[in-house]
Amino acid sequence: MTEAATSGSARMRGIGLLTDLAALPWHERPPLGWAAAALSLVTGRVGRALSRCRKLVEAQPERLDLRARLAVMLLHAGAECELQAAVDHLAPAVKRDPDHPHLRRWLAEALVRSGMPEAAIAHLDVGLRLNPDMPELWVTKGRTLLVLGRTEEALVFIDGALAGRPRSGALWNLRGLCLNELGRLQEAAEAYRRAARLLRTDGAVWANLGLVLQKTGETAEALRALLRAVRLRPADPTLLNNVGYTLLRAGRTREAIESYRQASALEPDSPLTLGNLAAALFEGGMAAEATRLLDAALQKAPGDPTLLNNKGHLLMKAGQFREALECFDEALRRAPDDPAALANQAACYFALGRYEQALSAYRLAVATEPDNKQHLWSIGACLERLGRAEEALQTYNQALGA
Repeated sequence: MTEAATSGSARMRGIGLLTDLAALPWHERPPLGWAAAALSLVTGRVGRALSRCRKLVEAQPERLDLRARLAVMLLHAGAECELQAAVDHLAPAVKRDPDHPHLRRWLAEALVRSGMPEAAIAHLDVGLRLNPDMPELWVTKGRTLLVLGRTEEALVFIDGALAGRPRSGALWNLRGLCLNELGRLQEAAEAYRRAARLLRTDGAVWANLGLVLQKTGETAEALRALLRAVRLRPADPTLLNNVGYTLLRAGRTREAIESYRQASALEPDSPLTLGNLAAALFEGGMAAEATRLLDAALQKAPGDPTLLNNKGHLLMKAGQFREALECFDEALRRAPDDPAALANQAACYFALGRYEQALSAYRLAVATEPDNKQHLWSIGACLERLGRAEEALQTYNQALGA
């Protein structure tokens, strides 16, 4: 099968790759076959370009310049199964030319994507000492720090890169990721808006915008962003699940059911999707169909904690608290730290008047989700029912942040 040429964004990526390759330090003249590989890149035929370059490397394995070029192409092509090969090609090139920041940057990129971000930081620090004004190093270090969970530091580097590249949609998207992780949701939403304006056909960016707007309660705009993401990525079940959730919050239950059905068609055995579909069916007055759906799913995956939790939730909504409690108990035997199942179990205990057990379950839920204020309100309600008014008041104040 021949690889079809693509236009537009693929050609731009190919040109961007050629720019990166031109920045490598080698002065050796590349073999004639390299020109054909470069042409394949510019016309979007990445697979053909990689095949040609592999043959060149196999013919002259001592040529570190060719090995480095192949490694950069592998990273650009997203060849995840060949990341170690990229590291192996770049490491001797860095050893030969240790003072070249571009080589350091690409080796760091390969290390991060191979699961070795700490090793990548060392190379990036050397690269930044060699060329502190190189924006690519700032970006790569910011992304690496984000992988390491050092989000505040990552934001400093990403903002530094943005100062030189204010029209980079990818950088605005990265800034949104950092701010979202830091809980600065309004700022994250604004960063994603700017990214979406610059990357109008990138479904992932629109999805990020929609998800953060869900958190800020801007449901209408969130839905518009997620629907645009689905148009760009129609076969993404995660997106369809998020659209369904947003539609359900907006009271558009029938549309939510349709979105969940589409997601279920793409991943028919996903407990999460089946649970979401069942919940939407229940909201839409189709409780019998929702129960049948979950029962059929549990026959295929008996004991699945997500499905058990979803079935228990439906039973709880129907007022069948004892039957629901059995589902939550079984779910927690299989996944003892599941905060949703713990909270649902506690709610059943509370509804049945078993306040001491409810209190214990809510405290376990707080241990797994310390930032969830609703658990604190529920603990306060349990203490109040148990006649421990002073402790209840303290807990309510804690939930209010007083």
